[in-house]
Amino acid sequence: MSNKSAKLVWILGTAFLMLFVSNIAVAQDLLEVKCGELMRMAETYQQDLRTVDAVLGAAIDGGDMDRIKNYKLKKGAVKKQLDSVLQAIDLKGCASRR
Repeated sequence: MSNKSAKLVWILGTAFLMLFVSNIAVAQDLLEVKCGELMRMAETYQQDLRTVDAVLGAAIDGGDMDRIKNYKLKKGAVKKQLDSVLQAIDLKGCASRR
């Protein structure tokens, strides 16, 4: 493997590890939150995600690359928050299974 490839693998591996560790810390903090609050947070993040999707669609239609990039980043952040809350809801058994 070339030196550049080795550096790229190391950087990507480090980034993945940092994301994994940060997700564990977030999930542990969320496990301390009561189920009702977790459910409210999940609903709020779902609404935020729908809003960001709508604004992202408008930015795409308008062809504004700066806005598209910003809203894609925002969408990723909101999705990550929603996923963390949903994981905590699942781990705590807050939602009934269908």
